[in-house]
Amino acid sequence: MDAILEGIRVLDLSRHISGPYGTLLLSDFGAEVIRIERPRGEDDRYLGLQGPSGDGFMYMNQARNKKAITLNYTNSKAIPLLIELVKRSDVLVHNFSPGAVKALGIGYEVLREHNPALVYAEITGFGSRGPYAERVAFDQIAQAMSGAMHLTGFPETPPIRSEIRYVDFSTGMLTSLGIMTALYHRRATGRGQKVETDLLKTAVALNGMALSEFAGTGKKRSRIGNRSWYTGPSDLYKSRDGRWVYVSLATNGLFKRFCRFVGREDLVDRPDLASDYDRFMKRDEVDAVVRDWIAARDADECEKQLLKARLPCGIVKDVDEVLADPHVQESEALVDTFCPAGRRQKLSGTPIGLSDTPAKVKRRPPALGEHNREIYCGLLGMGEEELDKLKEEGLI
Repeated sequence: MDAILEGIRVLDLSRHISGPYGTLLLSDFGAEVIRIERPRGEDDRYLGLQGPSGDGFMYMNQARNKKAITLNYTNSKAIPLLIELVKRSDVLVHNFSPGAVKALGIGYEVLREHNPALVYAEITGFGSRGPYAERVAFDQIAQAMSGAMHLTGFPETPPIRSEIRYVDFSTGMLTSLGIMTALYHRRATGRGQKVETDLLKTAVALNGMALSEFAGTGKKRSRIGNRSWYTGPSDLYKSRDGRWVYVSLATNGLFKRFCRFVGREDLVDRPDLASDYDRFMKRDEVDAVVRDWIAARDADECEKQLLKARLPCGIVKDVDEVLADPHVQESEALVDTFCPAGRRQKLSGTPIGLSDTPAKVKRRPPALGEHNREIYCGLLGMGEEELDKLKEEGLI
């Protein structure tokens, strides 16, 4: 088998990051993912800086390997076409608001009548139950409401969001996991089911340790900048040449190794520094040892010596440095694709490795409606005249 998900067809009605990233992972492992957009294209296609093709880089990073068709699903006349696609598909993914799903008439209870084997994946801001169920959300809202944003930043600053949309990406990954699990269940039973993920539940899960600590002990974490809680030393330190180096000595063995490495054997067997928690409580003292050592050297020298001593560290890099990083290049964390304008474009790779059926990037990000003829005429069996009529009516 060349691709583990070969033969699985996914209808992707999702937008922005959470749904598109989840379906991207499915497409990388061989699923036929068909992105469905309204005739003018969706907002996320054009969001942010745009490349030569006119598409935004967020879209391009999440649409490679997919096919693209247009369908004006907000027009009730288009819903029968969507249902015909559902009948011929294995998975449907959307991240519409609950109100939009009701208005469109494409809820799970409706679509499973047409395809009982359908795996229906629904991504929302707050899930289908609870007082927030009807609310809409973005990644940043979930960061704020989960308590994670309250813990991000320095004591003297307001809470700070993460620029990386980690809630969106994590929700996408969890959605793809849910879909795979449901497909495995379907293989045994022949029945589809509904998969639900939501941004707030993802964010709460990611912040679970801090929430559990308060629930169990009554103690709250606070903002402590780049330092890690309850381990140590673990922080960002400025080098002699003005760069930043992260060092994490989050075990007793690593701390003792570092102390011997820098000639501070006097700290190795001190009973008040015997555990990570002890060192966290004495962080002003132990962090200063690392800070002073880093400050006396250039960043590259720090990294070289620390790695030789088998101590975890990393220099903070800007985007140009990441692109030039030899490990990033060799590991295919970024891959080259040819975009519609004919130019080579570097896009994100697949962060999952399988030894026998690896992920593959085979197809560039599709242009708007690029696969209309293939899907409507090939999959649904329409004629050219019927396709032209759909265009005239504004349905595709």
